[in-house]
Amino acid sequence: MPIETAKAAIEKYASESDASGKRILREVIPSTMGEPLLYSKFEELLDFCETTGVKLNLTTNGTFPGKWGTPPGMEKLLVACSDIKISTLSYEMGGFSLSKWRENVEQLLDCLQRQKNSGAKELSTVSLQVTLHRENLDQLEPILHWAESIGIHRIKWNSVVILDSMPQEIRTLFELDNDTLSRLRQEFQSGVLHSKQIKNEGSLFLENATGDCPMASDCSKCPFKDEVWIWPDGHEDHCPNPRRRWNIK
Repeated sequence: MPIETAKAAIEKYASESDASGKRILREVIPSTMGEPLLYSKFEELLDFCETTGVKLNLTTNGTFPGKWGTPPGMEKLLVACSDIKISTLSYEMGGFSLSKWRENVEQLLDCLQRQKNSGAKELSTVSLQVTLHRENLDQLEPILHWAESIGIHRIKWNSVVILDSMPQEIRTLFELDNDTLSRLRQEFQSGVLHSKQIKNEGSLFLENATGDCPMASDCSKCPFKDEVWIWPDGHEDHCPNPRRRWNIK
């Protein structure tokens, strides 16, 4: 995406207010596909958001490339972001080592604590994002316990979305059926999988977590109805459902 496209979208919504005069743009989410910290204009985007007073809601794979893996880089992210969600997919699927991934997460939390100790205000929270699939079901409890031990704010448990166009071998390896998802949801809600310190959220807790849109007949009930998706060519989309976004039947 050209940086001018991103800036134009932010300026457009940053200048709009609701009936009470409150700005309607709450935060900017940079990229939902790929690693945003590899975007060549990411720092420019970060600085632009700061000048407009808008926080970034960042989802990263936890590799923290370049300057973003250093304490000054992490501290800049913690000041500029509302939440930093770190996905587990980089070590599960992407070849990044689990030990290095954990080291990066712990370093980010160390930077957060130092900033808090120095009196800094309005710092980012730090969360994890776990894509639930058939291959990682035995890792949920260890992830939860480790996250609790290091001070993670929340975990988003999102069910893997398998598009109809994907090959059967992918479906066989990763797809979860509704019965399994219901069981997992019950384990969180009953306390089998539980942490007093961590908020458990994500698509697992929606009515239908398999990728079909449960609000298709009434978009006013969609939890994402107040979001606007800006594509690289600048056009806008108001539906995050993968099947509808790419017109996949």
